[in-house]
Amino acid sequence: MICVIDSSAAVEIALRKSGAVDLINRIMAADKVIAPALFYAETGNVFRKYIQGDFLDKEQGIALYRTAIRIVDEYADIAALIEEAVHEAIRLNHSVYDLLYLILARRNGAKLLTCDKKLQALYSSFDLNY
Repeated sequence: MICVIDSSAAVEIALRKSGAVDLINRIMAADKVIAPALFYAETGNVFRKYIQGDFLDKEQGIALYRTAIRIVDEYADIAALIEEAVHEAIRLNHSVYDLLYLILARRNGAKLLTCDKKLQALYSSFDLNY
């Protein structure tokens, strides 16, 4: 089984929040964890906000960022996903950022790991066959 992970799930794991154990178990059961290369920037931005909000000091934030990005085994080039993601984002009236994860999941027959409720709902209704 392949899993696509988004930054919300990776941050949940790195910060050891309430959903971390379930996510870790799902990752441990996966053959591979993948994400679009956008994941680097999205995850970095989350930790920037934690640092600037004084929830973490800079060293902690950087260390947790490194933990989060190491969860992913393979990063997909955005250029290979973007056109399809834009088309689906328009059709579904949803962000292109999120559709990158869904398109990657669809192309790889993968399960999506996310803590984003809107993205979970979209994934549940998304046509994973094409």
